Amino acid sequence: MAHGARAVADSSPGTQVALHLAEGGDNGGTVWWFDNARSRGVPFDVIALSFYGYWHGTLDDLRYNVNSVANRYGKDLIVAETAYPFTLADSDGHANIIGSQSQLVSGFPASSQGQANWIRAVSDVLAGASNSRGRGLFYWEPAWIATRGNGWDPADPSSGNAWENQALFDDNGRALPAVRWG
Repeated sequence: MAHGARAVADSSPGTQVALHLAEGGDNGGTVWWFDNARSRGVPFDVIALSFYGYWHGTLDDLRYNVNSVANRYGKDLIVAETAYPFTLADSDGHANIIGSQSQLVSGFPASSQGQANWIRAVSDVLAGASNSRGRGLFYWEPAWIATRGNGWDPADPSSGNAWENQALFDDNGRALPAVRWG
């Protein structure tokens, strides 16, 4: 990992190196991982966390972790991956990764407004980060709609994907409100 970070610096001196870790709501795991990276001399500029509220804890867990690591490491933070369903309906015959009411985050329905509210809530956590260290978020996978040939298997045009109900566009390619959340 250290060699990769140094190769980035050598080939593109102005590029910042981000280390990306899942489990954005797990402070103990995040501190353990970044302490180990630091102790091994891995250079990094940005802490990147994945945060899916249906897997990685609560927004309060994310908030605690973001503030803790911002203070501990003095680095900027991003949420490198987040997503939320605008529906629970399956549009391509391939089971959705989040497809039942029991998987949803309390207070965030599987609706276009629920999705927009989710992005706003995660963004608000980052906007409130200690020492103004929150830089923003990236959405996984905004354009992965239920379209033939847009599935998991590039060799099989009939393959589906498990994320189409979390795209930022509906099944007809029209932008959902979450695209304009800000």
